Amino acid sequence: MNDFKVLLNYRLKQAEDTLKDADKMIRDNLTPRSIINRAYYAMFYAVLALFIKSELDIKTAKHAGVISIFDKEYIITGIRESQNRSSYPP
Repeated sequence: MNDFKVLLNYRLKQAEDTLKDADKMIRDNLTPRSIINRAYYAMFYAVLALFIKSELDIKTAKHAGVISIFDKEYIITGIRESQNRSSYPP
């Protein structure tokens, strides 16, 4: 397995594990704040995985930077993961 796939799988596993944590926290009646924190991090890790899969060369792991790149690359352009990125302007 190459480095690309290792990192992609790592980020996806982080997202999955963190979402499982949130689910368990719900069942255990933990505080909404803690549950939301785990759900947020699950989404954060999933977005990092999306960037890897999309071959975006990002230079930040800061939350504000990741959110900004996600907005620029996916929200503003309307690109969805299932669509072919090559059909969109850069």
